[in-house]
Amino acid sequence: MNVVALRGYFNEQAQIPHKLGSVDCVKFVTEAVYLGWGRDYRNALQYHDRRSAVDRLRALGGLIGACNHAIGPMRDVEDLEPGDVIYFHKPRPTLGLLMPEYVAVKIGQNIHRLVIEPEMHGWKT
Repeated sequence: MNVVALRGYFNEQAQIPHKLGSVDCVKFVTEAVYLGWGRDYRNALQYHDRRSAVDRLRALGGLIGACNHAIGPMRDVEDLEPGDVIYFHKPRPTLGLLMPEYVAVKIGQNIHRLVIEPEMHGWKT
């Protein structure tokens, strides 16, 4: 895990408000996976604005369908490790990045650290 790159990216993202299509949970997680672990899913879920994001995600069956398409089958959180993608509803469907002791998620203009909960699911990157 490239801690320096992730710390810089998290600090940068904490200065930018959420905007579907350009600064959202998908963009946040795919860039963090690339910077922290060198695994690149950025082009698999590519879109550039709100309209193309909605169209792309709808065509793939929402966030779960998009991640199944780009990464593979969903798994229980106990089968995942740092650098993997987590899916949860808080307060709406969102993706986060599994870290060693928490889930990093961009909500609004902040990066939150959420408790890893047994009912969470995600994808092995």
